[in-house]
Amino acid sequence: MLIPSLILTCLIALSDQAFEADRVTKLPGLSGEIKFNTFSGYLDGEPGTHLHYIFVESQNDPANDPLLLWLNGGPGCSSLLGFFTEQGPFRVNGSQLTENQYSWNKVANMIFLESPAGVGYSYSDSGNYTHDDDSTSANNLLALKSWFVKFPEYKNHDFYLTGESYAGVYIPTLSVRLLEEPSINYKGFAIGNGYLDRVLLGNSAIRFAYHHGLIDSSMWRKIITSCCNNGDESPENCDFVQTTDYKCSKAVAIASNFINNINLNPYSIYEDCRTTASSLAVDTLVTRKHRSNRRKLGWSLIRKTLKQSETMEVEEDHITQTIPCVDDAILIRYLGRNDVRQALNIPSAAPDWVDCSTVVSSNYTMQNPSLKTQVAASIKAGKRGLIYNGDTDLVCDFLGDEWFSDQLGFPQIGSYEAWYVNGQVAGFVKHYDGFAYATIRGSGHTVPEYRPAAALFMIEAFLNSTKFD
Repeated sequence: MLIPSLILTCLIALSDQAFEADRVTKLPGLSGEIKFNTFSGYLDGEPGTHLHYIFVESQNDPANDPLLLWLNGGPGCSSLLGFFTEQGPFRVNGSQLTENQYSWNKVANMIFLESPAGVGYSYSDSGNYTHDDDSTSANNLLALKSWFVKFPEYKNHDFYLTGESYAGVYIPTLSVRLLEEPSINYKGFAIGNGYLDRVLLGNSAIRFAYHHGLIDSSMWRKIITSCCNNGDESPENCDFVQTTDYKCSKAVAIASNFINNINLNPYSIYEDCRTTASSLAVDTLVTRKHRSNRRKLGWSLIRKTLKQSETMEVEEDHITQTIPCVDDAILIRYLGRNDVRQALNIPSAAPDWVDCSTVVSSNYTMQNPSLKTQVAASIKAGKRGLIYNGDTDLVCDFLGDEWFSDQLGFPQIGSYEAWYVNGQVAGFVKHYDGFAYATIRGSGHTVPEYRPAAALFMIEAFLNSTKFD
C-alpha cells in the first residue's frame, strides 16, 4: 500500500501547487485583505489557448454550497464585467473597490471565465482569435476540466452554468457537452437575457419597440400592413425577420434605423445616456474606445437579429460624451494598472484588458440561430433550468425569450404570477415542467447590476429548488 499512498500524496501536492500559484490575497483599492479564498489564473483550452478565470469561494459554506460558472456574452465580452459590475464580490468606485452586499458568492462558489481566447486577459499563443460556437463550447469544456484538476475537492459539488446575453448560446452548447461528462456533477443552468433564438428575438424586438413608445403608430401600421397576413398583427401572422417581401424589409429597416439613431441605450431603454462628461470619466481616448466597442456591440447584435446589417448605421456625433449607463472606462483603467495585473497573476503575454473585444466579435461565426434543441435536451436529461429577463432590455428582450420558453414544449405548471422582494413586485414568473421563466421588473440587460437584490433572491431560490413567491 506504500506506492499508492505515495502517488496520492504526489497528486495532492501537485494540485496544491497549482492551487496556491493562483491565490489572490489583496487587490489594489480594497481596504484590507480579501475575506474569502480568491484565485486568479489560467485554464487550458486546446493547445496554446490560455483562458483566464477568477474563482471566489462562497462566503456562506464553501465546503457544501453549489459551484457556479459565470459567462458574459458578446460574443467577445469579458466575464470580469460580471465580476466587477454585476454579481461579483467587488465594485470599482474610481480607484477604490467596495464590497457588493448582493454578490452571488454570498450563497455559492463562483467561477468567472473569460472566453473565448482574445477576450479580456485570455489569449492564444498563435494570436488567432477566429472562433465559432462549436470551438468556444469545446474550449470552455476543456477549461472547466482544467479547473477541476486544480480544485478536485469541488468535483462532488452541485455544479451550474450561469450567464447572460450571448451566453444564451455559450451555455446550451456547453450544457449538451456536459451531459456526456459524468465526472462533473452538473445540475442545471440559468440564462439571463439570453440570445436564445434569432428569429423570435427579431420579431419580438419590433413589437417591444412599438409597445414601449419607440416608434409611432404610423410607422407600426406600415410594418403591419407590409409584414403581416391580412394586416393581422398577432405574432403568428407576422414575420419581420425572414421575410422576402421588399416593402416589409424596408419598413422594418426604417424603424430599426430610427431607433438606432436616437442615441438610446439598447441595454436599458429608460437609462439617461446623453449627458456631459462625468467627473469620474477617464481620458477621452479611453472613453471613445469604450463607447465605440460596447455601444456598437449592442446594436450589432440587434442588426444581426433583424438581418439589417447593410442598412443600419450607428451615428457617432456625440462621441466625446460619456455614457454612464454603459460606460466601463473606469473598469478598463483599473484592470489596465500594472499592480492590478500583478495581483491577479496576469502575465506580460496577456493582452490589455478591454470590456468587449472587437477582434473577437468581428471574427466570430454564429452557428446556432436557435438553441431550442440544446435547451430541450438538457431539460429532458433532468437538468433544471431558469430563463430570466430584465424587462427594459431591447437587445435580448423578455418577449422573445418568453416565446422561446413557451415553444420548448414543456407543460406549464400553475399560472403566471408576480414574485416579490422586500414586499415589492420584483417581476413575474411562470413555471414549466423542468424549468422556470422569470422577468425582473425595471431591469436592463444585466440583471445583477440593475436589480442586485432581486437577482440574488432569484438565484438563491433557483439553487434551493424553491418557487418564486
